[in-house]
Amino acid sequence: MLQGGGYRAAPRRQSFDFASIGNTLATRAIMEDLRAGMDGVRGGPAPFSKADRSNFLQALDQVLVGMERR
Repeated sequence: MLQGGGYRAAPRRQSFDFASIGNTLATRAIMEDLRAGMDGVRGGPAPFSKADRSNFLQALDQVLVGMERR
């Protein structure tokens, strides 16, 4: 659970708590800055696959079930 009672499940089978979300956000910001400084360079994660969608839905279900138990 995040500060303020929130939960976060990422599309690629990750879940975050208050302790781990900061590193993820910092990494995202650094990568955005690096890409902004490289004209013509494009990148990012691979396209969202059916397996990614399935994994995300499973993680989301786990978060929702955890919320019901509170």
